Amino acid sequence: METSNNSTVQPSASCPHIGKLLADYFEGISLNRAKLSRQLKLADSSVLRYLERDSMQLKTLWNISIALNHNFIAGLGEKLSVNYVTFRETELQNKVEELQKELEKLNIELSVYKNIVGK
Repeated sequence: METSNNSTVQPSASCPHIGKLLADYFEGISLNRAKLSRQLKLADSSVLRYLERDSMQLKTLWNISIALNHNFIAGLGEKLSVNYVTFRETELQNKVEELQKELEKLNIELSVYKNIVGK
């Protein structure tokens, strides 16, 4: 696979420190390492090493997300300086637009009914 010397990829933002991201979340929900260790079926020292790492395998982050019922992967995605709209966001935006049109129609109908009753 060849790469062009003319185009270089330069990240506009540095990658977040994964261990700090996890530690901040744990602190925010008052979760201690021992409880997380039990949930992940790992030694407490392993969890401590996770909190010190600046990067982590996706599978590990995936398992932590499942164990804590929190989507750390999506949280990281939000930190990327890449414009991306998920399928769910597109569906919700379409639903919002549909409901706005319906609301506009109902407001017009209400206005007509008010004019009829007011006469």
